[in-house]
Amino acid sequence: MALKLGRPPGTASDPDESLEKRPLSEVAYTKLLDLYLAGELAPGTILQERRLAEKLGISRTPLREAISRLAAEGLVTPFENRSPMVSKMPVQKYVQILKTRKLFEVEAAGLAAEKGLAPRLVQSGRDAIAGLLEKEKPSVAEHWAVDDLVHGMVSDAAQNRLLATTILDLRRRTHIFSTERIPDRLHPGATEHLAILDAVASGDAVAARKSMADHIDNVRSAIVEAILAIGSP
Repeated sequence: MALKLGRPPGTASDPDESLEKRPLSEVAYTKLLDLYLAGELAPGTILQERRLAEKLGISRTPLREAISRLAAEGLVTPFENRSPMVSKMPVQKYVQILKTRKLFEVEAAGLAAEKGLAPRLVQSGRDAIAGLLEKEKPSVAEHWAVDDLVHGMVSDAAQNRLLATTILDLRRRTHIFSTERIPDRLHPGATEHLAILDAVASGDAVAARKSMADHIDNVRSAIVEAILAIGSP
C-alpha cells in the first residue's frame, strides 16, 4: 500500500514553533499521529523507517521511539523481522478504557464531595478553565494542563492514592484525543468541568457523581465518533 505523506496547508499537522521546541521523539510521534488521524497512514501501511525519516525530516532514532509508542497504544503492529504495519484503531479498546475511567472517576467525584475540596482549589480550577476558554486556539499542552488540573484535583480530594494513580494511568491512555483532535469538545468540556467542580464544592455527592458520569459519557461519544471518522471518505 502506498504511503501518502502530503498534507494540506493550515492543518494541525503543519510544523510550528511550539512543536519544534519539543523532544524529537515527541515531534515524531505527533507528526505520525497527525498522519494517522488524517487518514494518511491507512491500516495496512508498512512503516519504513528510512523513508519516513527522510519525509518527516527526523532522524531514525526518535522516529523509532515514536513508532514504539504508537505500537504500545495499539495503533501499530510490530514484527520481529520486518517493518511494523499500521493497525486499525481499536475502537473497543478506547471504549473499555473510558468505561473503566467512568467507574473510578465517578466514585472519586462522590468521595471528593463527601470529604470536601478547599475553596481556593475550586477557584484555581475555575480560573484555569476560564483562561483556557479565552484562548482562540489552545495548544495541546494547554488543554491537557487544565484537564489534568481538574481531574487530578477531584481524584486527589478523594484521598485514595491508589484510586488517583489508577485514574491518572487510564487518562494517559486516551491522551491522543485532545481538543486539537476533537475541537468541538472544548467548550462543552469546560462547562462539564465547571459542573463537576461546583457539585464537589457544594458537597453534593450525588450531583458530583452524575456530573462526572455525564462528562465521561460525552468524552466517550466524541472519541468513538472521531475514531469512526478516520478513513471515512
